[in-house]
Amino acid sequence: MVKKLFTLLIFFISLQAVGQNTYLDEIQLMDYFRNRQLIGNTTDSLLVKQQSFMIRSTFTFQNLFYTSSHKDKGLRIKSFLFSDNRLNNNNLPISSNDGNLIPAKGLQERASIGIQLQWRALDINIQPEYLRAENLRQEVFKGNPIDGNWWVRYFYHVQNNIDDYRKLGNDAVDEFNFGQSRIGLKYDQFAVGISNENLWFGPGRKNSLVMTNNASGFAHAYLQTNQPIKTKIGHFEAKLILGILQPTNFTHPDDSIMRTIWDGAIAPKIKNDRNLQAVTINWNPKWMPNFYIGYAFASQQYKSDSALIDYKLDSKNNDMSFGSIMFRYVLPKDHVEFYGEFGQPNQAPWPRNFFSDSVKTGFVFGARKLFMNKKNSSFFDLSIEVTQLKLMDPRQVFVENAPFGPPKFTSWYTSANIRQGYTHKGQLVGASIGPGSNSQSIAFSWNKGFNKIGLFFERLVHNSDFYHYAYLTGLLGYSRADAYWVDLNGGVEVQFMPYKNILIAGTYQNTNAMNYRWVKNVNDISVDKFADPGIDSDKYNSQFNFSVKFLFNGPR
Repeated sequence: MVKKLFTLLIFFISLQAVGQNTYLDEIQLMDYFRNRQLIGNTTDSLLVKQQSFMIRSTFTFQNLFYTSSHKDKGLRIKSFLFSDNRLNNNNLPISSNDGNLIPAKGLQERASIGIQLQWRALDINIQPEYLRAENLRQEVFKGNPIDGNWWVRYFYHVQNNIDDYRKLGNDAVDEFNFGQSRIGLKYDQFAVGISNENLWFGPGRKNSLVMTNNASGFAHAYLQTNQPIKTKIGHFEAKLILGILQPTNFTHPDDSIMRTIWDGAIAPKIKNDRNLQAVTINWNPKWMPNFYIGYAFASQQYKSDSALIDYKLDSKNNDMSFGSIMFRYVLPKDHVEFYGEFGQPNQAPWPRNFFSDSVKTGFVFGARKLFMNKKNSSFFDLSIEVTQLKLMDPRQVFVENAPFGPPKFTSWYTSANIRQGYTHKGQLVGASIGPGSNSQSIAFSWNKGFNKIGLFFERLVHNSDFYHYAYLTGLLGYSRADAYWVDLNGGVEVQFMPYKNILIAGTYQNTNAMNYRWVKNVNDISVDKFADPGIDSDKYNSQFNFSVKFLFNGPR
């Protein structure tokens, strides 16, 4: 048996890969407890039963795994871990919800060693990460060869207003960072400290509007609840952070192309750090024990306004904010959950804003059903999730009476004031699908504890807001019907625990990117080519991935 497991491990490693759906980070591993809550396991602690699972991080995961008290005397090693993640894209830079792994072609690896210490109320988690990536040269993208204004529109709408990069520099990556480290104080029901952890706000499992682990963790101070706080009207969870988002030091890979066309279309970007304030509060009403409702809000500003004068920006507009309202409803007897999140891309999500004349609502909705076997020792999981970030009315993209000029800046995560958008080091902090995009996903898997074998499929439509702006026809809000950039992602994932405290996972994902980057090349544009594939405009990618994690002093 040991020989077979060792052979299987070597096979996975030989693929030189790591996965979109099976990265063994702590946010992903919280699904283990989420499943137990959905099953209605009577042996679980109240901490697990009362969790909303709408605030996720390494801190929260460890809080569920290891119970402790500030009254404990002496220095304690609560846990020790080692993890290794590998990912390989053979053609396209596909990357989502994977922390500091980058969008890149070729092999990349992340390794981490962590130790969690506690001394009375002092809580320390030392968990740095090492990243190396080949970052291979990608195919040169030339834009739309039959539209001389395509690049200008792209920079006006996308590149000038967000740093959502498909490539970070030209060199191989070899770097250390603080990873999931933190230091703070935990006392009874509250915790305070400083951290570099990845955070996730919201009930979504693939996407969330305000905070995800799509980018690397960023330095922040935090104040949060350790456990749901009991009050006369129910239980409350909350987290407040004050963080720093950093710009990328790299130029966009398409800048050189745009400068040969018209460098005046490239808006300068301030390379300052940005202050981020974010908060989420969740309420579990006393009279609805399995229902959770929450609120999340984030706002960012440049740390220093001194450089704004050089860029002729008004410091009063040196701000970008948005938020969401969310819910999660669990039916343990039926092993079902429903969840949703909806918000506004450029304002706080007060209820009255959803009924205004200029609704720009984005949303995430999902549902899961577990089919238990007769002995309740294993189950099948059927999951669906739908995300929409495109504007419901494409006419909102355009400036009134000037549709062929620069667009309005109304898409999620983009901003004319904070031209890096809602990003950290060139990657989105919010939903990984990006501004103006929609996603529909379905997954089916067999599960037993940490063991899992599953299939998944996703249809991802990239940035329809830009698409309508790029292909404006004679009627405002209408555009071509055959050049949407659509990714069809499908694959298989395997996760298993051969021995206590050792987790292994692997994923294979195939991507068919139709009309890559919103361009459909055809021989004769006067002929209807709606159903035909584009010439050299459809791209393909195979992604192999592998993760292994050793959790000493793991689940009891």
